[in-house]
Amino acid sequence: MDNEFDTFDAGVEPGGLRNSTQIRILITYLTASAGSPVTVSLLTEAMQLHGLANYFEITDSIQELTEKGILKNKNGVLSITEKGNLSFRELSDELPVSVRETALADVEKLLLIEKNEKENCVDIIKAEKGYNVVFRITHDEITLMELSLYAADIEQAQDMKHTLLKDPSKIYSNIVSSLYI
Repeated sequence: MDNEFDTFDAGVEPGGLRNSTQIRILITYLTASAGSPVTVSLLTEAMQLHGLANYFEITDSIQELTEKGILKNKNGVLSITEKGNLSFRELSDELPVSVRETALADVEKLLLIEKNEKENCVDIIKAEKGYNVVFRITHDEITLMELSLYAADIEQAQDMKHTLLKDPSKIYSNIVSSLYI
C-alpha cells in the first residue's frame, strides 16, 4: 500500500494515520468489528482519543465511504454494506496492529459508556458552591442505588460522571459489599 502522507495531521499523534487510504480502512474496520451500531460521533471520538487521525480527515472519509457504498449512514448511525465487508476483509491487514487494537478498544469503551448512560442516570446539578453529581442505578424501573457526590467545579463533576458511567456495576457491587463487611 502507498504509505505517502496525504492528510492533515493536526491532532495526530506519532504512530497515528496520515494516509487517507489507511483512515478509510480503519473506519471500515471499526464499523465492521464494533459488534453493535456505531454513530459517526462515537467513531470520530474514538479515533481521536489517542490521536489516530485528524477530525476533518475522519469526517471526509466517512462521507466518501458512504458515497462509494462501502458504508450506510442512516441518521448518523453507520453500518457496513456487503461491498464494505469485502473491502475490509481484504485490506484490514494493511493497518498496523497497534492502531487497529487501540481504535477498537476505544470504540468498545465508548460503546459501553453509551450503553451505561442509557441504563443509568447521572445528573450534574449546580449547587450554591460547586456541583452535586447524582448517580442512579436502576433495573426494571426500580432504583437500586442513588448516590450524591460533591464536586468543586464543572470539570471535576464531568470527570465523576465519566468515571461513574465507565463501570456502574463495579461501583454498585463495591458499595454493597463494603456494607456487608
